[in-house]
Amino acid sequence: MAGLVSFGVAAVFLGLVETAVFALAMLGLVLPRFLGARAALDAPFGVVVLVAAWSSVLDLYTTVPGWDIVIHFLTNGLAAVVAFLLFVRLTARSGSPVSSGSDLSGTVLTTSFGLSIGVLWEFAEWMGHNFVDASIFVNYDDTIGDLAAGGLGSFVAGTLLGFFTAHSRWVPTRSELTSVD
Repeated sequence: MAGLVSFGVAAVFLGLVETAVFALAMLGLVLPRFLGARAALDAPFGVVVLVAAWSSVLDLYTTVPGWDIVIHFLTNGLAAVVAFLLFVRLTARSGSPVSSGSDLSGTVLTTSFGLSIGVLWEFAEWMGHNFVDASIFVNYDDTIGDLAAGGLGSFVAGTLLGFFTAHSRWVPTRSELTSVD
């Protein structure tokens, strides 16, 4: 509901860029539910996505020292776990056996997904700055700091993967159960 209200507020009272920020956030809010993530991942991911979106709209990234690093740490970490869940769901459906993520491979994959998401995000920030709105803040130090914080957040989230993925709401179909050892 908070995502819908935020989108409505942006659409009525704010500009096109802010409305697009909340449209993107709303996609992020439904993805964990679509993947059957347990509440231990779904709730904090939703909160962090909305905080990140409002932080952008309220310009907190440039006015509150260190805020950008905190949000990149949290958002990248949780997004990496969501990406890991998506990977597990896709590979389970294709018949490839995949680890539940309770070991080193889950941490490495989650960290890799988080770093990749960070690179894509920084690329999107650069494109936004150059082609949409020059007020979007980008510079070398900011980009490297964001990537480092996001990578660290993804590593930490990867080490907590068992907590985030245990007792998921995703119920595999009979064919998915028989195709995964």
